[in-house]
Amino acid sequence: MVEIAVTAGLVLSLLAYEGFGLAAGGLVVPGYIALQLGAPSRLAGVFLVALVTSGILRLIGRHAFVFGRRQLVLSVLIGCLLSIASRNLLHFEIGLSAVQLAAVGWVVPGLVANWFLKQGIVPTVCAIIVTATLVRFLVLLCFGGQVLPV
Repeated sequence: MVEIAVTAGLVLSLLAYEGFGLAAGGLVVPGYIALQLGAPSRLAGVFLVALVTSGILRLIGRHAFVFGRRQLVLSVLIGCLLSIASRNLLHFEIGLSAVQLAAVGWVVPGLVANWFLKQGIVPTVCAIIVTATLVRFLVLLCFGGQVLPV
């Protein structure tokens, strides 16, 4: 299922960029986000880590030239480190249930943060939501309505 989700995400991400000029947070992001649509705390973790990563990059950008490939590498590196930290630090117990805001993967938050800086937060989040929802729908169609694993 992961292969189909990522492949459909690649196609839909490309179509979104070519058709509307909006990047869905990187080519592989919609597929991985689609697999997590049933886990809102993990989605919150991705966007939280991406926001913090983009904030750190803005601070670094005040003192150094951070554009292009340098910006991409730094955003993925910082996003990776913060994603690892989110698995260990963002664990809360609310009543009888536990909430963990662990980000999806190591690369995804950095890619999202990179596009936050390039095209803005709202357009990036909207493109991710639309493409990930379409990916999830396509995968459900391919597997006869089976719910994706969370």
